[in-house]
Amino acid sequence: MKKIRKKTILKLAAAAAVFLSLSGVCIYTVFIRPALMNRVTVLYKETQVQSGDLVQGIMESGSVEMEESSVVYDLDISYDDEDEDDDEEEEDEENSRYLEIETVYVVQGQRMEEGDALFGFTQESIDGVRRNLENSVSEARVDLAEAESEYNTQAQTAKSTYNSSVAESGTAQRSYDASMNNLQQQISLLYADIQVLQAQIDDWNEKLTDEDTLEEYSDLKYEMERAKELLDETDGSSVAAYVANYEDYQTALSAFEELDDQLQSYRDGIEENTQEILDHNEEILEAQSSLEQEELLLKQEYDSAVQSGSLAGDIYSYTLQSLQDSVDSAQQTLADARELLADFEAFVGEDGVIRSDGSGLITQIDYEAGDRLTAAGTMLSYVTQDACSITIDVSEEDISHISVGDTVTIEMTAYPDEEWEGTVSAVTTSADSEYSATVNYPVTIHVEGDTSRIYGGMTADITFVTDSVENVLYVDAGAVVSGEDGSTSVYVKDAEGSMVLQPVVTGFSNGTQTEILEGLSEGDTVY
Repeated sequence: MKKIRKKTILKLAAAAAVFLSLSGVCIYTVFIRPALMNRVTVLYKETQVQSGDLVQGIMESGSVEMEESSVVYDLDISYDDEDEDDDEEEEDEENSRYLEIETVYVVQGQRMEEGDALFGFTQESIDGVRRNLENSVSEARVDLAEAESEYNTQAQTAKSTYNSSVAESGTAQRSYDASMNNLQQQISLLYADIQVLQAQIDDWNEKLTDEDTLEEYSDLKYEMERAKELLDETDGSSVAAYVANYEDYQTALSAFEELDDQLQSYRDGIEENTQEILDHNEEILEAQSSLEQEELLLKQEYDSAVQSGSLAGDIYSYTLQSLQDSVDSAQQTLADARELLADFEAFVGEDGVIRSDGSGLITQIDYEAGDRLTAAGTMLSYVTQDACSITIDVSEEDISHISVGDTVTIEMTAYPDEEWEGTVSAVTTSADSEYSATVNYPVTIHVEGDTSRIYGGMTADITFVTDSVENVLYVDAGAVVSGEDGSTSVYVKDAEGSMVLQPVVTGFSNGTQTEILEGLSEGDTVY
C-alpha cells in the first residue's frame, strides 16, 4: 500500500510540474513577452555644443572619369607600292622607310613629367626615313621645274594660236561688213537711178500735157495744114506766088515737125525710162535676193569665225589654267614634301628621342621596342591632373538649385577622410530617363586640386551647397527634443551629473546639425 501511495504521489507531482511548466510558458507567451517587446530602450551619448558654419546641400554619387590625352605620331609618310623580286632588298627597303623604336622609357601606370623621355628610335631608321624624305623634296623640286618649263612653252604656243584665231575672227567681221556694204550700195544705186528715171518721166509727162505746148502744137499744125492748102491752091504758072507759098509751107512744116519730134522724143524717153525702171526693179529684186543669200552665207562664215575665235579663247584659258594647275600642284607637292621633312626633323629631334610635352598618369602604351611606325596614330595615352571629372544624375526636384560654375565638395570612397573641391562644368538640359518614372539630368563636375591619387572609375560622393549659415552655435540634430506645443529643448548635464531638459531656440538645420540661437553656450554637454 505504501509503495502504491508513493507512486501515486510521484505521478501527481510530475503532472503538477508539467502543468506548472505549461502555465508558465502560456503566461510568458501571452503576457510577459508582449510587454517586453513593447518596451522602448533609449540610448544616449554625450556631445558638445560647437561653433562653426552649417551647410545644407544635395548629395549625389558618381564615378570618376579621366579624359585622356595622347602622344601622337601624325607624320603621313606613305610610299608607292613597288614589287621587289629580292626578299633581302625588300627587307632593306622596309627598314629604310619607317621609324623603328629602339627603347621605350616608360611603363603603363607611371606618372610622367614634362620633358621625360618616352620613346627612342634607332639611328639607322632615322637616317633611312630622312633620305627618303629628302629624295621626295628633290623629286618635287624637279617636277616643279618641269611644270614651269612646260607652262612657259605651252602658254606661248597657246597664245599664238589664240591670236591667230582672233585675227581670223576680225577679218571675218571686216569681210562681212564690206560684202554687205557693197550689196547695199548696189541696191542703193539702182534706187537712185530709178528716182532719176522717174523724175525724167514726170518731167516729160508734164511737158506732154502742158497746155501751152499743146496749144503751140495745135497752132503749128494748123499753120502747116493751112500753108499746105494754100500751096496746093496756088497756080504753078505763077512762079513767084508758088515759091512764096512753098517757102511758107516748108517753114510751117519745119516748125511743126520740130515740135512734133520733140514731143515724140518725150514719149520715147518715157517708154525707155519706164522699161529701164522695170529692169532696175528686177535687178533690185535679184540684188535683194542675192543680198539675203549672201548675208546668210556671210553670217554663217562670220559666226563660224567668231565661234572659232571664242572657242580659241576658251581653249587658251583652259590651257593656261591646266598648265597653272600643274604648276600649283607641283608647288604644293614641293611645299608638302618640305613641310613633312621639317615635321620629321622636329619629331625625332636632335637625339632621336620623343619627350613628354606635359605631365600625367600613363594609361596605355601602344608600341614596344622593335615596332615600326608604319602609320599615323596614338603612341601613348595619359591623363593630366586637370582631366578628372565626375558625371552624376540629379533629379528634377534638385536640378533648379544647380548652375554651371557652382562649387561642390567631393568625398572619394577610397579616401573617406579627405575632401576635394569641384566645379560644375556642364548641366545637360535634356533628361536621360525619358521612359522612367524618375526624371534625372546629367551634371558634370570638374575635380580641382591635386588629383594624382585619383583613378578612373573611383566612386565619389558630391555635395551641392544649397543653403548655409556662418559662425553659429550648433548641436547634433538628434539632441533636439520637440514638445507638443512646438517648443524645443535639449537634455543637458546639471551640476549633479543628471540629465535635465533645457529650453532652447533653434534656427537653421541641414538635417544633421541644428543651429542654437538661445539657451546654450559653446562647449556645453548635451545628450
